[in-house]
Amino acid sequence: MSLNYNCANVLVVIQMMSKRQLVVLAMLVSVIMTAAPVSAMFAQGQVQATPAEQLVEVADRAEQQVKNLIDLVYDNETALDKIEEVGLLDALENNVTLYGEGVGNLTAAHDALEAEDYEGAVDYATEALSIFREVFSSIHMILEDAGLQKCELVDCQGLLEAMTRQLQRIDRLREILPEDAPDEIKQLLDDAEALLDINAARALLLEGKATEVISNLQEAKDLISQVHDYLKEQAEENNAWRIDGYCERVRERIRERFRNGNQSGIDFADVLESLGYQSENQFMETLENMIQTAKGNRENFKNALQDLDEIGQMVQEMDQAMTQKMNQHMNGSGSGSNGDNSGGNGLGNGNIGSNYGRGSGGNGQ
Repeated sequence: MSLNYNCANVLVVIQMMSKRQLVVLAMLVSVIMTAAPVSAMFAQGQVQATPAEQLVEVADRAEQQVKNLIDLVYDNETALDKIEEVGLLDALENNVTLYGEGVGNLTAAHDALEAEDYEGAVDYATEALSIFREVFSSIHMILEDAGLQKCELVDCQGLLEAMTRQLQRIDRLREILPEDAPDEIKQLLDDAEALLDINAARALLLEGKATEVISNLQEAKDLISQVHDYLKEQAEENNAWRIDGYCERVRERIRERFRNGNQSGIDFADVLESLGYQSENQFMETLENMIQTAKGNRENFKNALQDLDEIGQMVQEMDQAMTQKMNQHMNGSGSGSNGDNSGGNGLGNGNIGSNYGRGSGGNGQ
């Protein structure tokens, strides 16, 4: 179950949920928290949010959308006049008061998170979501009764919500942007943030200048995309460097194994034959082909890790067979302990490809 909603409008989902369903959602979150407590899971260097934190984040988004709607209504004198004409101004004000109660619950949810009271955070966030759902639905009914449901007022809300989502994206990018990132990359985020001034956009919308707001939003999204592309390129370069380094270590290690064995007068022909290779050259050619395949998958890190896993298994199998052969040779000379040490320092300490993946996979996606 995922609580990290990426839909364009969180409250479209929340509005469709009854209060009973919200309570069930909170219970499910509690079950998840009990069954899978906070763990050290990482994604691109960031700690993964707990279910409680994700639910509070959903409530944050819902609060912002209700706030945008309320602000648009109160900033539009024509809308207020029409609402007053149908006798619903008091109902609107009551909903604003109820919205304030929801904000209070959301604040309490954040306080509970800071105190690591995750059950309390879930309870407060659920209550906040229930209130925001009620307010959102009620205000839309008021707008509909006042003949405003189909007017540009609601479309304007969607624009402001889209700008809010981009501002949240900027915050996330700033969190993961390296400190040594070029100044021009950081400036892109500053420029995008300036284009996403919510107050300025609201003023433009009230003047009927929606086209200008849309233009600013699109320009900001283009700037943000440039930063995202930069981070993606950096990740790919880092992964390429790790893949190349790993392959070089594997290649050099097995070469050293053959070299040491040959210098000691050990014939690995029977070892190679038992694993399906006619010669050392054939094995090295096979290894090299697999390495080139892995390097060719650098842009798809998941596939590259699978290739590295296969390389690790193949090299480990050969290494273990060669180690056994060297041990037999050394035991014949009364030096078995040295052979054991040689094996222990080699590649026979686990699946190399898998170990690599567990160590570095988080930075590649």
